[in-house]
Amino acid sequence: MNPRKTGRHLTQAVTIKDVASHLGVSPSTISRALARPELLNAETRARVLEVVEQLGYQPNLIARNLRLQETRLLFVVVPTLSPFFLEVFRGVERGARESGYAVLMGHTERDAAREHLFLDQVASQRADGAILVTSSDSAALLARSKRMPPVVAALEEVEGLDVPTVRVDHRKAAMDATNHLLALGHRRVAHIAGPDRQTIAAHRREGFQAAMTEAGLDPHAYPTLSGDYAVTLGESAMETLLTCNPPPTAVFAGNDEIAIGAIRTMKRVGLQVGKDISIIGFDDQRIASLYEPPLTTMRVPTEELGYRSILLLVDLLRGKADVPDTVLPTSLVIRGTTGQAPA
Repeated sequence: MNPRKTGRHLTQAVTIKDVASHLGVSPSTISRALARPELLNAETRARVLEVVEQLGYQPNLIARNLRLQETRLLFVVVPTLSPFFLEVFRGVERGARESGYAVLMGHTERDAAREHLFLDQVASQRADGAILVTSSDSAALLARSKRMPPVVAALEEVEGLDVPTVRVDHRKAAMDATNHLLALGHRRVAHIAGPDRQTIAAHRREGFQAAMTEAGLDPHAYPTLSGDYAVTLGESAMETLLTCNPPPTAVFAGNDEIAIGAIRTMKRVGLQVGKDISIIGFDDQRIASLYEPPLTTMRVPTEELGYRSILLLVDLLRGKADVPDTVLPTSLVIRGTTGQAPA
């Protein structure tokens, strides 16, 4: 046993049997209290934790993990370290603390090889499971579907891959965003989209086109400009849209950063956002409410999405038979960048 200092004396480390003997219960009860506290009543759990603290018991986590063949470690795999994905991670971390897990975040820089590296580490038991927040290459995931480790897909489903999912309905949310512009009287509406090959961007584009078609308007009246979710895309795309004759009176941007880029171009050429041209974003990142003027956008419950994803993954790891997919609601947040269509 490893020595432990108490005052000036060296004593042997307290064992789980010492704690059990002090309480008059079995060592398995102590083990359950520390590993699966939800299985015990509140009074027993409190007594165990009090004596553990009093005696200074330190569980041997390495031996425990080898015995149970688990690491109590989970990966969160994201494409970038943008504020949006950091909010998702915040929710994951909250759920992990409540469930007794540690989490590490890895970003792939939208590189499918890096994405698969994290999944391979789970498969080799360096972690118990992973939350995959959007996939860089869904086709590659489908090819390895028979050897997938425990995974929950967050934000969007991976079409054809049978893994639990916590997501939002991007198509419906995009329809809601477009319908908000249409309700303000806009008929010349353009869309600046995210990456062409990304499922999320495709669903948001489909929602825009569906709303326009239902309103009897041509969704292709303006070029659908696309690229990375970045301010620079919004700037260059708006420059292009302003050369159209006539230019749009409203723009639905694929995310908040694109929307802010579009507004920056408008400001540079002397146009007023919300009056000359209305802009609506998507996600409701923190910058949306801080920008001037504050951005009208579709809110994605990012922290809740991460939180629910980790709880779903823990259920999966505990062998729960029925782990249902979850669709979280989005909501329209009206601020200062949308207004009535100009006469």
